[in-house]
Amino acid sequence: MRIRLFAGGTENEDYYEQLVKLLEELRQEDNRANTEGLTEEELEIYDLLIAGKKLTQGEEQKVKLSAKNLYKKLVDNRSSLLVVDWYKDEQPRAKLKYEVELSLNDDLPESYDKAAFDSKVSLLMNHFVDMTVQGYGWIGAA
Repeated sequence: MRIRLFAGGTENEDYYEQLVKLLEELRQEDNRANTEGLTEEELEIYDLLIAGKKLTQGEEQKVKLSAKNLYKKLVDNRSSLLVVDWYKDEQPRAKLKYEVELSLNDDLPESYDKAAFDSKVSLLMNHFVDMTVQGYGWIGAA
């Protein structure tokens, strides 16, 4: 019986340590935008742009700039790009995609070849549609 109690105690300690570790990871993630020098919205774009990419520190800085500039462009041009039901109509959807491509083309590092570039544009566009359809985030509030 002692072995069971001891094993249970150890198991509880393990759960407690895992919980403490999880809380620390959540705290770090919560502060990550600030740590990265980005807003939450810019961090969202940045995370999509760096997903699956191995980047140098210099390239990471360029991607951060790209995320900042893209977010600013979309917010500044919200009324013309994010019209009502933009995602349902090919013309406004194509207009938004074109603006995303222009912005990323200006700022992303050379390590984003055509395939990676096209993949990131598609990923962002799908994310923006999801946000709009589900009504969340900075685009969902448009």
